Amino acid sequence: MIPDEIYFLTRYIPFWAIPLFLIAGEFGYLFWMRKKKKLVAFCLTLSLIGLFCTVFYYIAGGPEKSVKILMNLSWYLS
Repeated sequence: MIPDEIYFLTRYIPFWAIPLFLIAGEFGYLFWMRKKKKLVAFCLTLSLIGLFCTVFYYIAGGPEKSVKILMNLSWYLS
């Protein structure tokens, strides 16, 4: 059973994932320029998570459909 907070985060993905993608990408570039490899990997991982979530949101079809897909996936896996 998935908690309601996860459904809330799924419903409002664009409000947290797009800023996460942009900010982590910018800091990843800055750390890449300073040759800090571990921080670059961390920032790029965060950026890819934000990008993946945003792509999932738009492929799913918006807030209601993305939550419904997550509910169906949760039901199927349990």
